[in-house]
Amino acid sequence: MEDAFEHIEELISKYLSGEATTAETARLNAWRKKSSENENHFQESKKLFEALARAESTHSFDVDAAWKKMEGRIGKSESKIIPLLGRLSFAKVAASILLLITLGFVTKWLFFSNNGAETRIAASNTTTEQKLPDGSKVFLNKNSEMTYAVSKNKREVRLKGEAFFEVVHNEEQPFVITINDVMVKDIGTAFNVKALPESNTIEVLVESGEVKFYSSINAGLNLVKGEKAVYNKGTGEFTKSAVPITDNSMSYKSKIFHFNGSSLKEVLLAVNEVYGCDLRLENEHLAKCKITVEFNHESLEDIISIIEETLDLVAERKGGTVILKGAVCPE
Repeated sequence: MEDAFEHIEELISKYLSGEATTAETARLNAWRKKSSENENHFQESKKLFEALARAESTHSFDVDAAWKKMEGRIGKSESKIIPLLGRLSFAKVAASILLLITLGFVTKWLFFSNNGAETRIAASNTTTEQKLPDGSKVFLNKNSEMTYAVSKNKREVRLKGEAFFEVVHNEEQPFVITINDVMVKDIGTAFNVKALPESNTIEVLVESGEVKFYSSINAGLNLVKGEKAVYNKGTGEFTKSAVPITDNSMSYKSKIFHFNGSSLKEVLLAVNEVYGCDLRLENEHLAKCKITVEFNHESLEDIISIIEETLDLVAERKGGTVILKGAVCPE
């Protein structure tokens, strides 16, 4: 299965770099027609390739240097993919992009226009921390993406997904996050924004400093440290509240969880999301078991052990799945 996937990546690399034969192009087109997922994967690869190709043409991106740097970061386990790189510069760009997608690394590239540089960052199945050109830091959750652009009067981020920001404040160039017609404006702070495309809400949580949370038709509200607000896309209204100690909104970044009388189902959902694991319950009645516990950077194995001991459960491992078994919830 893995070899078949690598073969498709090689075909895409060859096609995008203009090296595919007629037969290879036909095989690629047949694969694209098999499913919408295949076609979406191809289109995303094409976008990344074209972006880096434009950067290469302006001499703003050193592909060879970037690839050598990536080789060192990837390590020995992925070295078998390196021979797939083409002999031409564009082939190397394409293969580099596809390798990153395949391995779940973050992809980052630059666009250049009359308005200045736009940096785009995407995270697939892993979280990542990046430093923006202005020195601000962003911690991007998995399956999220963003662009960062600078103009004379502002720094603008367009976000799809979830990210935590530590912003270098600049009154002359405010830092503004835009999600369609909703904005979050930095007033010198560190904060989290959750804007999942499939959700009917947008959430902002402030860790330090202050932000303004507003829309094109609603003046919104200001949030300070320890406050959280939710924007309802349906009603256009903002709701503010204090952040309880048991709020785990930023566990994806901190690996810290607080559960106080929480259901075991809630705990497993949170751990599965952050650790990318598959913890399940043998019986549905176990889902309602209550647990009070704190996890602070524990390994997944330690978390499983703590749950086992606390609720008198037994963990059974089947491949990548862990099934928690028990008769009844403890009193």
